[in-house]
Amino acid sequence: MMLFKESNQTRSGESLREGYVSFGHPSVTLKLASGESVEIDKGVIDLIKLMNSIPGIVTRGSCQGEDPNYGYVQFTPDDTEGKAHASIYFMYHMMRNMHAAWVKHQHVMWEHEQSTGAEHPDAYRFKFTTELGNGYVMKWSPYTYPAVLAAARKSAEETAQST
Repeated sequence: MMLFKESNQTRSGESLREGYVSFGHPSVTLKLASGESVEIDKGVIDLIKLMNSIPGIVTRGSCQGEDPNYGYVQFTPDDTEGKAHASIYFMYHMMRNMHAAWVKHQHVMWEHEQSTGAEHPDAYRFKFTTELGNGYVMKWSPYTYPAVLAAARKSAEETAQST
């Protein structure tokens, strides 16, 4: 789990945000466009790189999750001139794309139950939630992460067209 806070420390002359790892996940250092370096759980690096590449969005914390704990990413508008609304568009597209993924998941679970007469073992593992408060937070069950990443890729394209 990574929670970032602003730091005045420097590492090799670069600005560094400090955080902490609560689950001990393997992490990698990611250098942001701002020059800051952050430690990211290896399991969500693709999502974090993608989100930080969208002008108008900056991630503030993340965790890849581990059953039964949710993965999450917290993000806020950044100071890119004229692009602060990108975070709103991204969240809108994520909700729409995750709804489509959930509908597909429900259909697969229904087909399994119809063909076998038994509930699919993954019937209740598809979870995705959002929060609005200190920026935006998206949370997902680790089972759902591939759908989250696919939805984020599509949402990034749609956000670029919307902004």
